[in-house]
Amino acid sequence: MILAIYGNGGHGLDVEELAKVINQKENRWDKIVFVDDTPEKIDNEKVYSFDTICSLYKPKEMEFMVGLGEPIHRKKCYSTKIKRKKGYNLATLIHPLAFVGSDVRVGEGSMICFSAYVSVQTYLGENVLIQPMATIGHECKIGNNSVVSSSVSIGGKSSLGDNSYIGLNACVKEKNENRKWDCNRTWFSCGTRYTGWSISRRLSCKADKE
Repeated sequence: MILAIYGNGGHGLDVEELAKVINQKENRWDKIVFVDDTPEKIDNEKVYSFDTICSLYKPKEMEFMVGLGEPIHRKKCYSTKIKRKKGYNLATLIHPLAFVGSDVRVGEGSMICFSAYVSVQTYLGENVLIQPMATIGHECKIGNNSVVSSSVSIGGKSSLGDNSYIGLNACVKEKNENRKWDCNRTWFSCGTRYTGWSISRRLSCKADKE
């Protein structure tokens, strides 16, 4: 099996490193390659264009992982590229040293990094990124393509809509939902503390128009 990481930037390298850690324990992939839309990066040895890699490997021989760290870019890559190629699946990567509750539901294409904590009865949508040392409380829902950054704490029974971004060290009080806001693309700045009454936040509906 081939693992194709879509995006040859900084986060793509993080994905590759986690895949190597997983491979040491499970031996899941015979080869790890990158896919990129930037012509200057393509060498057809380690980095390929999307069309080229799909012509080389059939769906049963290869799975993808999104290597982009911004929600709208993750969404575009997942929805307009990979999912439109019939038969190809996304890998799900969970670091061996992450804690994931036994009844947690993890959508395809999601990545849970080192020392993250995902508590019981939590649902992670498709193509979600949980970065190192993030903590997600019990019975939470994290929408598709969302990014929960390092050292974030999300209280129990909270919900994040699709394409949300929670910045470094942000805290979200329990039982909060961002679905009541006008746009499902929500950004919590680094260090934000959200209690449900006031927040320094940036909301943008641009994602829904693109």
